Amino acid sequence: MTGGRTWTTAGDPGGRTADGSGRSWQPGWTWGPDGRRPRPGPARPGPYQPVPAWVTQLVGYTDDRTGRPHALVTSYAGARVVLDLLDGRPVGAVDERAHASICATARIAGELMIVSGAGSGYLQVSDLDSGRSRWRRWCGDVRSLGTVILAGRPHAVLTGGSPNLQVWSLAAEGGERVGTLRVGAERIAVLATTETGDDAMVAVGTGTGRVSLWRLVTDPGDGDGVRGEPLGEYAFEVPGLVNVLRFADWREQRVLLGAAGRLARVWTVAGGTPLGPVFSAHTGQVNSVVAGRLGDRPVLWSGDDSTVRAWLPESGTQVGEAYRYPYEAAPTCTIAVEITRRSMLVTGDAAGLVWVWDPDRPYPFRREAPTGGGAVEEPDGVPEPTRLAITEVAGRPVVLAGFAGQPVRGLDPVRGAEVEVPVDGSPAVPVLLVPGHPPLLARLGTDTIEVWDPGSGARIGAPVPCPPGVVGPDGAVGPCESGLVDGRRVLLLAAGAELCRLDVESGRITGPLTGHSGRVRAIAFGELAGVPVVLTAAEDDTVRLWDARSGRSVRTVLDGHGGAAYAVVVATVDGRRLVFSAGRNGQVRSLDLTDLVRTEPDGVGSSRADLAGTEPAGEYVEPALPEPTVLMTATGPVRSLAVTRADGVVWLVAADGAVLRWHPVGAATPPGQTIELGATVTDLVARSDLLVVAATDGLIGYRPSPV
Repeated sequence: MTGGRTWTTAGDPGGRTADGSGRSWQPGWTWGPDGRRPRPGPARPGPYQPVPAWVTQLVGYTDDRTGRPHALVTSYAGARVVLDLLDGRPVGAVDERAHASICATARIAGELMIVSGAGSGYLQVSDLDSGRSRWRRWCGDVRSLGTVILAGRPHAVLTGGSPNLQVWSLAAEGGERVGTLRVGAERIAVLATTETGDDAMVAVGTGTGRVSLWRLVTDPGDGDGVRGEPLGEYAFEVPGLVNVLRFADWREQRVLLGAAGRLARVWTVAGGTPLGPVFSAHTGQVNSVVAGRLGDRPVLWSGDDSTVRAWLPESGTQVGEAYRYPYEAAPTCTIAVEITRRSMLVTGDAAGLVWVWDPDRPYPFRREAPTGGGAVEEPDGVPEPTRLAITEVAGRPVVLAGFAGQPVRGLDPVRGAEVEVPVDGSPAVPVLLVPGHPPLLARLGTDTIEVWDPGSGARIGAPVPCPPGVVGPDGAVGPCESGLVDGRRVLLLAAGAELCRLDVESGRITGPLTGHSGRVRAIAFGELAGVPVVLTAAEDDTVRLWDARSGRSVRTVLDGHGGAAYAVVVATVDGRRLVFSAGRNGQVRSLDLTDLVRTEPDGVGSSRADLAGTEPAGEYVEPALPEPTVLMTATGPVRSLAVTRADGVVWLVAADGAVLRWHPVGAATPPGQTIELGATVTDLVARSDLLVVAATDGLIGYRPSPV
């Protein structure tokens, strides 16, 4: 079954590991048929959300003490965070006052520090670790800023959008302005800086597509202490705002990368001439141009509001396919960073997310479909899913895996070795695994239902008639789930948009139970303040709450899944009962259902808990539900969800095709992680410190390991 699962995680509700970094989930074992073993992919960090919204700038650097790659992340609101790119941990308590919209790094007195400025009119130098301000000086509006070493001392070059540049010495205590240069008649939109021996070089771009290059030299005889020399002027073919300038090394020469509108270009610094024709494949404004690699090949990467493309400056031609960003919150900036000896890209977007991705494995980006091919509709007829469950056999935990038309297999959750699953009576037709807590084994024919306990192998109850619609014409069985209701085993079976409820011991069948207008895709048992409930996800775009005792449909609790809900799971997080759901649009949503149960006195020493909204009409007003929280958005439909716990952190795991995404939930929130597999995920099941993944090529058992 894809989707439904109920598991109340247990353990210490504390926070992270001793070093505060949380844990990374790694494969502990794999299981699969001979010659067709699953291929567990490597874990990759993120995505991270270090700032509340709209990443305006990324500055990459290597930490002096640890050698780890870091990024200084700046948001539109001025918040700044130093992010460790290996595991996504914030590693600097950076000052978040609204002066920080433009940032750079500079080595001052041997220490790497933050140099920042903004429209608030201040230039500031701050510690990377503590965020403590060393000094700040009034300088007027700051729209663009760069740092250089000039005559052996650190300097900042900045502009507020006028035709002038300000040059500040950062070595002086409290900072000192040492020069003001007029570099033309037009307002400067952006600048870039680099060093050439004892001198420095500044490139400035305007709003009309013009770029000029200047050399900065110290001039002790001049009152300002620095002067500028023009080195050349360039222009884009189509006048437009120059919004990207960056110096880089390309094939053993220093070049200037630039973009105006949807055009990108490269100039040689030494000769002052274009290195090749303009690159014009983008359809929107280019917001970043960086030098990196695609495999072993050096390329330039540029990005606009939806794609990132690799290209060669000598020919102005694209290399390979474009990488398309699948989310509405478009990328706002991209940098190239060396991580674990690989050239990686780091992208920030308008939702405040930061992605670290390898062009060879570009998740969350997707290679763009060929022109004219149109959108590719995901087939609904995915392979018959593998059903997973966890139970106890002879007092030991066992992972159960059920396959269409094959016997149910049992595996040791620690080693992945097969163990025997006892079934009394040895039915001729392979039994069906019914997930739940506890799970069941069942044989469903067109006429009867027989049920076994997978822990003991004993038959439960007598065969009962099978309700119509539960078994399809091809013999396929839809979603089903088992659970305990007042201590009695109950089996829920989906028949299209309806449900059937079987009391396993008594054989009593209730149904059809109606409430959905579309096919049910997932079922999950749960409990709210002692009241047994059921939640169902269906193709009518809704998740509905049911009274598990009576089978009555109570109300819709979640919608907005893009047309169809495919998965639902219930879990307790920080003492609150939460429901998580996902569907066609890839959004994983969460809702707190704790307060949906009311308790009324029913005599001395007793109470009666009722589902809010189940009283007859006119006697009770249905309470309004809180707004759901969107926890993550995958790049495609999410068909499976699971919840597990490690070191007191609750993890929500979502399967998006062949991609697994771990997301921390609750007060303790270490970084998440993403893993790509070699085959489509069909189901998930979890308990504390264990996640078992079923894919079309086998099973993988994941366990947390310290990072």
